[in-house]
Amino acid sequence: MKRYIAEGLKQYLSLDMKPWHMPGHKRKGIGSTLDDIYKFDITEVPGVDDLHNPEGIILKSQQQLAEIYNTHASYYMVNGATGGVLSAVGAVTDYKGDKQEGSIIIARNCHKSVYNACEIFGLKPIYFEPEYVHLGGDFTSHIYGAVTKEQVKSMVEANPDVVAVVITSPTYEGVVSDVAGIKNILQSYNIPLIVDEAHGAHLPFICELPESALSCGADIVVQSLHKTLPALTQTAIIHVNNQELNKQLRKYLSIFMSSSPSYPMLSSMEEAVISAYERKNAERYETYIENLRSFRANVSSLEHIKLLQGFQVKSEYDDTRIVFYSHQSGEYLAKRLREVGNIEVEMSGANYVVLISTYMDEAEDFRHLETIIKYIDKEFDRTSPMEKSNGKATFLKEELYKLVGTVAADNIYVYPPGSYIVVANEEISKEAVDKLIELKASGKRIIGL
Repeated sequence: MKRYIAEGLKQYLSLDMKPWHMPGHKRKGIGSTLDDIYKFDITEVPGVDDLHNPEGIILKSQQQLAEIYNTHASYYMVNGATGGVLSAVGAVTDYKGDKQEGSIIIARNCHKSVYNACEIFGLKPIYFEPEYVHLGGDFTSHIYGAVTKEQVKSMVEANPDVVAVVITSPTYEGVVSDVAGIKNILQSYNIPLIVDEAHGAHLPFICELPESALSCGADIVVQSLHKTLPALTQTAIIHVNNQELNKQLRKYLSIFMSSSPSYPMLSSMEEAVISAYERKNAERYETYIENLRSFRANVSSLEHIKLLQGFQVKSEYDDTRIVFYSHQSGEYLAKRLREVGNIEVEMSGANYVVLISTYMDEAEDFRHLETIIKYIDKEFDRTSPMEKSNGKATFLKEELYKLVGTVAADNIYVYPPGSYIVVANEEISKEAVDKLIELKASGKRIIGL
């Protein structure tokens, strides 16, 4: 495979052009370890290319992306998956040539960018809530399961003005929905399917894992490269399988993406994808998968801390996502992992934590995590220090329950993961307040409350 962007930048730098243009660091660096990145930070000058109107190295690189992923088109994103989601929703509002007004079906666990896109484009969101995963025993679950094709079919039949369906797969916790089945349902209605696959950029490359939404027929798929591939933060790719949506998508990419794209980000994305692709062809994921499976087997029977398993989600599951749950709060478990083993988790929920594993993790990394989680398991009991009642907590509950039946003035959510628990102008339900109380009691900071 060719590294068009990196090689093109090297060729341009060899010309020793004097940069009387932005960026202000003039590729000289500031005497730090970032100096090589500064040298690659170039603007749209003759000799390189323009992400919004690519004709050279970026065009060739994106054409290569489409070949790697077997898509109609694939585009680099320098403002993360959020910009991709906004562009995708914009594209479906212009589907069939005219801006459509109507509804859009979204799963309740979608990222806040989906909700924001609905507001921007004047679409009425029709929510549906996936069932919670059954954890067994007396464990309370706040982990959403998969979206089913039956759910989608009933929602579409009840809402004839729907312009698209948006789901998240895999979820933050690794739950994968039946994208192929959902797409098959929507095909007969000519309704596009957008999949937020931000946490699944690795799926196209590791055959032991569930299939990517790309190979399951989704019309638009958004992937956040920095989450599970070795790319710089804020990098993403948006893929199009539906030729009719491509023109509209390009229009909104030019609106929502920065007019000053970063070449270090572009080089990082190209390198990450090629690295993952070449590993696949060289069959170099076996050791990682063996280490991962061995680790999961070794921590699957702890006494107090439990590991979320594929059989519990009643759908396909991404085993690279490590989710531990217990009778302690997620914040407390995250705190102990940090204190005992210098382990920083990706996210903590009411009673669980999420850790992201990638193929960059080695055997020693898994051994260390195994040692620490086993140590903490021995010190846990069934009483969380975050759950002891006090007068302040009782007062908080009383005040929050007064909100039931009122209309929310703002969006209410916890970040991460950034999914809205209550949407602005929505009537607040008792179920929502119950969830807010439990999250607050576990130590989570609730935004918008």
